Amino acid sequence: MLAQQCAQQPLFAQVQLILSSPYTRALQTALEIVRFNDIPLKVDLGLHEWLPDNTGSRTDTDEQAATAYKLYRQHAGKRTTASPLPYESAAEMKARVLATLNKYDASYDCIACVTHGEVMQQFGDQKDVDYCGVRVIAVD
Repeated sequence: MLAQQCAQQPLFAQVQLILSSPYTRALQTALEIVRFNDIPLKVDLGLHEWLPDNTGSRTDTDEQAATAYKLYRQHAGKRTTASPLPYESAAEMKARVLATLNKYDASYDCIACVTHGEVMQQFGDQKDVDYCGVRVIAVD
């Protein structure tokens, strides 16, 4: 229901491409937007959620992932050199997303990205993002 309401926002009339995270909940939202607006959709791995383990290997347990997130929040998105877990810092996450968006910069003037709250928080001053929340950002 939230995705269907989001999809009916007038701002999608300007959108030339929808980029989506590969995660299921993002894809479900993106597909609702496509269904209501007939906009091309691409899935890009660079829009995935924050990583509790930035090494590319899997964090072993939910407890370790929760601990990594707690440390991430305690240190305002920074990873200290003393951190016992190699979580993705906010700066690394933002750089990853900007690199993803830059791949499409020359071909499109207006792109909608369907991604995750933690990712969206790297753009703008709002700290909480509602499910199916929309932010308009300009990327230089």
